[in-house]
Amino acid sequence: MQVNDSLYLAKRCDNTYKLNIEDIFVPSEKDDFEFYSSKTEEKEEKPKKEKKVEEVAVKEKEVQFCWHCGSDISYREEDFCEVCKAPLSEKLRDELINRTEPVHGVKCWRCNGTTSGHICGICGSALTKQGLDILDQNRVIVEETVIPLTTPIFSPKDRTFIPLEVTYDELTETVKKYVTIINSQIDESTGALFFVEKPEETKAVFENFRNDSLLKEKNLKLIIRNEKVSPDVKQITVRFFYWKPESAKEQFKLKKIGLNIGLFIATIVTVSIAGWSFANTTYTEYLFQGRIALDAFLFTFSLILILTVHEFGHYSISRLKKLSTSLPYFIPVPPIPGFQTLGTFGAMIRQKEPFATRDDLFDIGIAGPFAGFIVAIPVFIIGLKLTYVVPIPETLAPVDITQVPTVFLADFLISFGQWSGLLPYYDPTMQTIAMHPMMFAGYIGFILTGINLMPASQLDGGHTFRAVFGDVPHRIISLVVALLLTLNPFTRYMGILLLVMSFGGHPGSTDDVSRVHWSKYIYLGLGFTVGILCTPLPLYLVMSYFV
Repeated sequence: MQVNDSLYLAKRCDNTYKLNIEDIFVPSEKDDFEFYSSKTEEKEEKPKKEKKVEEVAVKEKEVQFCWHCGSDISYREEDFCEVCKAPLSEKLRDELINRTEPVHGVKCWRCNGTTSGHICGICGSALTKQGLDILDQNRVIVEETVIPLTTPIFSPKDRTFIPLEVTYDELTETVKKYVTIINSQIDESTGALFFVEKPEETKAVFENFRNDSLLKEKNLKLIIRNEKVSPDVKQITVRFFYWKPESAKEQFKLKKIGLNIGLFIATIVTVSIAGWSFANTTYTEYLFQGRIALDAFLFTFSLILILTVHEFGHYSISRLKKLSTSLPYFIPVPPIPGFQTLGTFGAMIRQKEPFATRDDLFDIGIAGPFAGFIVAIPVFIIGLKLTYVVPIPETLAPVDITQVPTVFLADFLISFGQWSGLLPYYDPTMQTIAMHPMMFAGYIGFILTGINLMPASQLDGGHTFRAVFGDVPHRIISLVVALLLTLNPFTRYMGILLLVMSFGGHPGSTDDVSRVHWSKYIYLGLGFTVGILCTPLPLYLVMSYFV
């Protein structure tokens, strides 16, 4: 969410002015005495006979409700019902009820005009019982409807403010239960906005705030930010937004997951083609014949497994934290003539519901790369065991070492395989090794993990860095990492993409005030270390400039 740095504060004043009505209408005893004295001095009045004032008892109204429609007529000003126009006196009522046929040339009981029929043509009053029925059919009873007071609340799904049946006072009282309000305002552009003091235990207080019964009932979520209210002053702000979660049945409708299933099947096909092409190219280059069908299957299974476990690492933690998220979207890449593709650009999930806390953002971000990395290691080791030892072909072109990327973890495992005997023994003067497709899948898994753990933009490493250090440091490190990846010839295109994405910022979590648990710093350092060990680096190219 972009933060508006200039906020106009509308100050609300609660000044109550008390007015003593006795000071206006009740004269003082002194004034009353002076008035009386002046009058008696001017003229002495003769004593008059006292007149007996008879108290007239106010008769209670006998008719309280209309005999015809039942409306309240206690405060009527006319001698007829203002709703159904029926006469209220007993004499007129009896006359009207006894008339069963339309009248001719009679005087209307209400306007005293001469008229005929069931209804007076002058004033529209009923002249007969049937006339009352006719008026009832044409009369529209407008019932009072209580329109609940609403407050404009932003709905991310609708991308606009919607009127929600909750009053501004209700929101204010809810906020007061957890934090001290400094100021507040409400308008159509920001909705209800509260400026509050920072509580001592921010994480616990805001967690209780999120679980408030009113918020649960109205499907309201919190946005808590530390915003600039002036060039030199920051203030904690609280906003609300409307978010109705989807049910499990809605999330897994075939209509919604059909695209996920289709892309997954398409990716299996394209990766299988890429594995077949890689195995065939290896056989041709090293002049030997392997089991192409098995090798293509192992490549496809291994790479799809790494990607799937990676994405379900995100998905499972999201579900564990009760945040709505989509199933993985795999990205297939069809074969391109004259170019060896991997058959996929990876996969992604769509976070349907905003992250509630920084801890949630960190945990969901780091779970995917770690899960995929754990699978990539045994895949690479098994592929290392299956690697082919072949005679060095005479037609094999020499390899330009400067064009070979350095992946520290892969090089370490190859050295470990040679030392432990896991890698088949070969005579380097007469033999060489041809990378098995399964080992290649593990190698690709390392690279995907390494790039994903880079602290930049919307990458998984970017999520974790944003959760720990906040918005401004995340923007700076994103630009730095994007520039470094752009300078790296093996990650140039990814660097350019991240450079563009870095200007978009990162929304962070809805509670951007509470800090992460101290253990996240350890996991962040571990993730950055794994990222460096798995990212393809131009080490030989850089060394060539100094040798």
